[in-house]
Amino acid sequence: MPVGDCQRGFAAAAEADGVQLGPSRLPWINQRGHLGLPPEGRVARAPLEAIFIALGGDSAAQAAKRTTPLTGDFTEASTGTLIEIDESQHFTSFRALSLRLYPSDVRVSFDLNHYMDLCRELAPRSDRYRASKAAVGFGPGGRQRQRAYHDALRDFAAPACGRPPVIRVAVLDNDGAGAYNRERDRIRDLLADGCQQGAPDSDPPDLAASIEELRSLLQAFDDVETEAMSAPFHAHAYNELDIAGRAVIDAFDAQARLESPTVDPRGRG
Repeated sequence: MPVGDCQRGFAAAAEADGVQLGPSRLPWINQRGHLGLPPEGRVARAPLEAIFIALGGDSAAQAAKRTTPLTGDFTEASTGTLIEIDESQHFTSFRALSLRLYPSDVRVSFDLNHYMDLCRELAPRSDRYRASKAAVGFGPGGRQRQRAYHDALRDFAAPACGRPPVIRVAVLDNDGAGAYNRERDRIRDLLADGCQQGAPDSDPPDLAASIEELRSLLQAFDDVETEAMSAPFHAHAYNELDIAGRAVIDAFDAQARLESPTVDPRGRG
């Protein structure tokens, strides 16, 4: 579960409103992107490949990645709907480029024109956020292009793989609770639509994949230059490590329950 102040506030407001949010880790939204989609997601491959190429992606580097699930923000429990919190760093010129390549018949639950307007407004500042950070598959300075691609990946993969369209909530003031309250009616209407599809089967967390994600995160921190280790970096690193560490614990507990279903793996009988 995300632990940033914005996400925590959003989740608390949703829970108070009777909306149960859980972690977002799905095997078919993974590090390989469109190259890691299952057969049922094939309809999403062509538009995602076009976006990947337009963003300067390196197909060989992307294909060499593991299929470690990407960690998102939330999954609503009853419908399996993915809910993503988009803070200012998501509204870049690269995100605008990807949005322009969305086909006219794409199934999304947010206003594409509004998101384009936010990109135009915020890109001059957001394009500078971690602009020098490299990303495998996108090269030096590729982190923002990778983020735009991962946003598109979720938008296309979710409906292609049988989930409702991703619910996106723009939060530009770090007030997650306020954002939920502002968007409450829209969110609940979209979740009601998702109920018509029925709840998806839930896959238990994969321990090996969770450990590999934690290992990859630690390796990524090794590549950060000392002068880049600012206070915002440390806050972000803490959040990322907390998410990855909790994912390992959840996966370990799930495996222990499968191996010994009558025994609580944390020692509570």
